[in-house]
Amino acid sequence: MRRVTVLLVAAAMLAAGCSSGATDTTYTSTTVTTTTTATTVAPVPVGAEPLFGVSSAIVSHETTQDISVWAPDAEGSWPVVYLLHGYQGSGQDLVETAAGLASQGVVVFAADYRSTAEQYIEQDAECGWRYAVSIADEYGGDLDQPITFVGDSMGASLVLVGGLNDALYGPGGTYDGCFTGAPRPDVIVPIAGCHYGHDGQQSEFDVTGWDNLDAALVLVVGEDDVVCPAWQSEEAVAALQSAGYDADLVVVPGGNHNNVVFYDVVDGEWVIVPNDPVGHVVVQTILDAINAAQS
Repeated sequence: MRRVTVLLVAAAMLAAGCSSGATDTTYTSTTVTTTTTATTVAPVPVGAEPLFGVSSAIVSHETTQDISVWAPDAEGSWPVVYLLHGYQGSGQDLVETAAGLASQGVVVFAADYRSTAEQYIEQDAECGWRYAVSIADEYGGDLDQPITFVGDSMGASLVLVGGLNDALYGPGGTYDGCFTGAPRPDVIVPIAGCHYGHDGQQSEFDVTGWDNLDAALVLVVGEDDVVCPAWQSEEAVAALQSAGYDADLVVVPGGNHNNVVFYDVVDGEWVIVPNDPVGHVVVQTILDAINAAQS
């Protein structure tokens, strides 16, 4: 039976202050040279009081595009989230989502990928993940804790394909030219995915060949999403469950294609809305999925 969770948005929220600083660090190994520019900031996770300040950095490798990193500004050992943006976006677009997660004790790697160049999309996404694995411990990331893939819009499709196709993307797979095969995720959270088509173009949601049956999936969609309507996530969950996957659906009341990741369109311009309660519901949904995988 299909499982559907509808989350109600609480009206009472908490606010947090801000602080800043800057450091430059160079990481060097026998195979990797990475320059990072880090700034310590306090996120504004209105939906949950921050447990930690957050340090941010941008890293890269010769086989990757830029990767934005957010981590708790504290000593510790943290679960890792790999986060992919939507069409024509960048990892920096997801700053509020990433900072909200990091403030609760998660290391987040948000990779850029060339979404308008089809021949590079999967390569960028997978090579970014493999590089993130190679440096995760530099930020307190613990790969023995649940690994989570999260993707927004176009990124939702990428985290499903990349997270569930172990034969193609795992050790010995297609992209071993950029580091060796990296582990597949324990948890996958596709957000606002167009699983059956977009803007009049239909596509097939084909789970054939996917083999990471151990992954727990939580598909998230806004109730009012008109770009990738909620029925697409609902049908995708049904298909995944029929194929033997542990898949749940979360429909967020008041959510649309933008505010699920703290965005809105004002006077034709994209703007970040840090205090949007829908975005905080989505952050909490991701945290809940990670915590469930730890138990």
